[in-house]
Amino acid sequence: MIVNFRNLKQNKKFIVFAVIGVLLAIFFYCGSRVAVQSADISRLKNQKEAYEQQLSDQQNLNAELEAVLESDNKDKYIEKKAREKGFVKSNETVFYDISGIE
Repeated sequence: MIVNFRNLKQNKKFIVFAVIGVLLAIFFYCGSRVAVQSADISRLKNQKEAYEQQLSDQQNLNAELEAVLESDNKDKYIEKKAREKGFVKSNETVFYDISGIE
């Protein structure tokens, strides 16, 4: 059996370059995935902070409303909110300013 060393060396070089190429491809793929996931983590952290702020605001509003409901001023509060929505009492005279000057 005759072994051609020249072909064997070329085959080894090809295999080495192929392995290096595959490893580089894996490296760049993993690097891009890490970058994408890092961006997702950053976006989700910002979203979490926004939701936490929204939750805190809503809890404060709920505490204020509970305090109003437990106090003696709840009728005044209800009247105030009704007036903000444009409601009036049945015996009230309503005047509208149509001059356009605010």
